[in-house]
Amino acid sequence: MIPLFLAEIEGTMPSKVPLHPAPSTTKLLIADDRLVVREGLKRIVAECPDMKIVGEAATPDEVLAQAGATKPDVVLLDLFLGGPKALGLLRELHHRHLPCRVLVLSLQGQDPDALRILSAGAAGYLGKDHSRRQLIDAIRQVARGGSYVSPSLANALITGLGAGGRRRHDVLSDREYQVLCRFGSGISYKQIAAELGVSPKTVSTYRGRIFEKLKLKSNAAIIRYAIEHHLVPVSLTAPPPRRKKTTRHSAGR
Repeated sequence: MIPLFLAEIEGTMPSKVPLHPAPSTTKLLIADDRLVVREGLKRIVAECPDMKIVGEAATPDEVLAQAGATKPDVVLLDLFLGGPKALGLLRELHHRHLPCRVLVLSLQGQDPDALRILSAGAAGYLGKDHSRRQLIDAIRQVARGGSYVSPSLANALITGLGAGGRRRHDVLSDREYQVLCRFGSGISYKQIAAELGVSPKTVSTYRGRIFEKLKLKSNAAIIRYAIEHHLVPVSLTAPPPRRKKTTRHSAGR
């Protein structure tokens, strides 16, 4: 069954019927660990007299602190800030009952797991193919209380769901999914346990469930699966450059 909000937005985003009037000035918090991205977003927003940057954050802790202190209307959140697909950070913002709404931005392109992100509490999602106008429209729509995904992503999600298209990892719980992504990034048991606030034994239990549900048999298989399904950032999956070995014979030529 296609989620109602996706059925309504196919090819028609942003919605023409906002849930409530937009604030006279939309307060924004930019959350991205890359300075160049934050500066680019600030330049775009500076062109809009109805928007104001009230804070910047480069880490999950900064996001939570700034969201509590500045009370933004909308958080522009990088997809991979705060761990795989920002799921933990989205849920923590919701758990703290912070009034801000979250628009997730991705530089990785279309994300087949965008529906999971929206289900975790994001009000909108934009891939790297968005224009400046789409970004501004998305911010305004989310600030009004609506939802926003780009038409191309909406069509992809609807097509996949309508055709019964499910990936093997769609059967995982959110916590299992987070562990899968972290293993896929090459993170150790202890680090995963520390990030998720659980014991290494619990992480091992999640790994066992992942093996069983995805029919995988090793950590290497998990890493390969995560890379093939774009569950980790490109920067983490790109192989390091290979260095040529220099022999005495070749060096003398």
